[in-house]
Amino acid sequence: MSEDAKPPKAGPGFLRLNSTIYRLEMLLVTVAIILILFYWRLFLVRDLNVYLTIFWILWPDLGSFIPIGLATRGGRIWPSWGSSLYNFLHTLLVAVPILAVWSFIAGVVQWPLLGWIGHITMDRAAGYYLRASSSRSNLAIGQRSTGP
Repeated sequence: MSEDAKPPKAGPGFLRLNSTIYRLEMLLVTVAIILILFYWRLFLVRDLNVYLTIFWILWPDLGSFIPIGLATRGGRIWPSWGSSLYNFLHTLLVAVPILAVWSFIAGVVQWPLLGWIGHITMDRAAGYYLRASSSRSNLAIGQRSTGP
């Protein structure tokens, strides 16, 4: 479960990550992305590359869990860099600028990349969050290591 952010000195505190309002917000964004991609771009405009869009929807998990799985070699302890890689591919602070810069360079919006953002918002709506970054944590089974 997520830790609550410390409330600011003035004004209201932040919503918890497991807040129903926050998760409904992420669900609304996910539904909007699905409508944009698969209704507007695919059926109305007819310019969406479905296979590329599906790749970008799966990208955050493929890009993080395949290298992590290969590095663990059947073990249950994530490599020290595993949570950093997972967090890098599962944050809007990376996906949105990449979509913006790539679209700017190409001169046209790269609609399939919106699938990456949809994956992140879908994870948040379902209750999946960024991983703890402690290298001493056994994140695969949720326990802390006892050794140095």
